[in-house]
Amino acid sequence: MIRHRTPWYIDGVVRLVRRIGGEIASLLRAAAVVSVLLPGLAAAASADTASAPADTTESIWERDTLTGSWSGMRTSLEEAGVKLGLQEQSELWANVAGGSRRGAVYDGLTTASVALDLEKLIGWTGAKFFVSAYQIHGRGPSGNLVGNLQGVSNIEATRDTKLYQLWLEQSLLGGHLTIRIGQEGANDQMMISRYSALFLNSSFGFPGLPAADLPSGGPNYPMATPFVRAQFQATDNITLVGAVFNGDPAPPGLSDPQLRDKGGIAFRLNDHVLAFSEIWYSINQGGGAAGLSGTYKLGAWYDSGHFSDQLRDTLGLSLANPVSSGVPRPHSTGFAIYGIVDQMIWKKPGGDKPGIAVFLQVMGAPAAFNVSNLFVEAGVNWIGPFEGRDSDVFGVGVSYLGISPAKRRFGSDVVLYTGSGSPYFSNETVLEATWLCQVTPWWTLQPDLQYIVNPGAGIPVGTDTRPFKNALIGGIRATLTF
Repeated sequence: MIRHRTPWYIDGVVRLVRRIGGEIASLLRAAAVVSVLLPGLAAAASADTASAPADTTESIWERDTLTGSWSGMRTSLEEAGVKLGLQEQSELWANVAGGSRRGAVYDGLTTASVALDLEKLIGWTGAKFFVSAYQIHGRGPSGNLVGNLQGVSNIEATRDTKLYQLWLEQSLLGGHLTIRIGQEGANDQMMISRYSALFLNSSFGFPGLPAADLPSGGPNYPMATPFVRAQFQATDNITLVGAVFNGDPAPPGLSDPQLRDKGGIAFRLNDHVLAFSEIWYSINQGGGAAGLSGTYKLGAWYDSGHFSDQLRDTLGLSLANPVSSGVPRPHSTGFAIYGIVDQMIWKKPGGDKPGIAVFLQVMGAPAAFNVSNLFVEAGVNWIGPFEGRDSDVFGVGVSYLGISPAKRRFGSDVVLYTGSGSPYFSNETVLEATWLCQVTPWWTLQPDLQYIVNPGAGIPVGTDTRPFKNALIGGIRATLTF
């Protein structure tokens, strides 16, 4: 077996991450202790301000959160450096055509978080601590109705209660440099388009290409991994970002990687490295800018691992092809290069008024051994489409997940040697229209409609080898912030 030599600079990153691995583990344990002791810390920190009077004139329809200021206690805590968050997202989805079956499902996500401003709390200048956890419930639309690769909902996941983010951030050089260490998902900051975040399909958050190609789908909701990230604002227009993650969020075992990381506390440190780098160029940022704002990103990710070729599994060819050994062919390292554009193209006259924005992301990876070698997403957001409703947003987007020629050849070989199944499609494409309606500051409703071309791209799901027809699925998400 031929092994490709990993570049020296990647070896250096690997050694660095393993050296600091013990420090990360110590941080995670210490942070967990801090989160347990938080109620006592918060009470002590807010002792001097707990008597602040409540805003009795605040209407329930105007307050930022459903539960308000807790008779002034929430305001006092935030002034002391403690911010508590609780949010519920609930969805109903109905598949009316195509996919794996027609029907309706409910799914939901409860998110609890604690953010500590350590400068206010204990005098640690420029330091912040954050921890969040999920409670995932219901039955997701992709797994139960559609059978597609790019999840219909970005909150769909295996039911579990999971720790997700747990990190410490230090600001340096007058805020120009920030360093974050702990645990989070790569899609919390890398490969992100500002305007694509409106959409509910998962590929508008974490691109479909790395989700298809990386082991266990990569460090991506709901599975986070230990990481180190540095962000440096070199000039008013240029920002440099680099991050290193543990490459596989799930330990070996069950077929569902989310079950292998049950509880989100695997804290894996000894796997291969997944490294990201991005450069951002921003124009006309901040209030009062004369022109239309825009951000342009150029990035890449690199996985240093040696893992089995996803195109040569043991299920298909080894049973019928005498040439096959039945052992997956290994390949070393993987990478992708991508570019992102976020650009306002029109805004209403009169200062910082809403308007119309467009976004584009293009990502490419080697076609020889990956499931996907091309990913493209694009769309348009109309912010404040109705007079007097500046917080509403209407959007239309498209997400294209290309299936590599090698993967399609593999599908054709399976048909040839086994006499079952059908050739794989060249892509799975999602068309989505959505409207985010701000009912109150603490309550949003978001009706959503998706048309999915070639769900699953004809790639078998378990023992189901039938290709699915194009699907039309609609739903609505309600978000409550407590």
